[in-house]
Amino acid sequence: MYERKIPLPVDCGLHLTKEVLNGKWKANLIYAISEKIKRPSELQRAMPGATKRVLNMQLNQLEEHGIISKKIYHQLPPKVEYSLTPLGESLMPLIDAMNIWGDQNRNYLEKVIANTNLLVTATKKQ
Repeated sequence: MYERKIPLPVDCGLHLTKEVLNGKWKANLIYAISEKIKRPSELQRAMPGATKRVLNMQLNQLEEHGIISKKIYHQLPPKVEYSLTPLGESLMPLIDAMNIWGDQNRNYLEKVIANTNLLVTATKKQ
């Protein structure tokens, strides 16, 4: 397990929020679970660019932070479902605002990101 070398500053809400949402797929996972996508296989299909291992790690972290809950059905084959906790539900206005902001600025951001990716690719070739 990862051990933090520098303690997390807890005097600022931004640091705490970033700690909970830090991860490429966490906001997407929270959003998908809020949209009633509950099973690990459904989450994997909703995020084809993510590996199963990374999704499992980030789901576990969200569960440790109390954002989601995991229900295990003891049957064959085993069945697992995720749902948002009340704390996770309280994140939805933030997740929705991030989604709206991205949609409103899509044209500009797509160009900037494409140019940044071109620069990174060109630098790697040199």
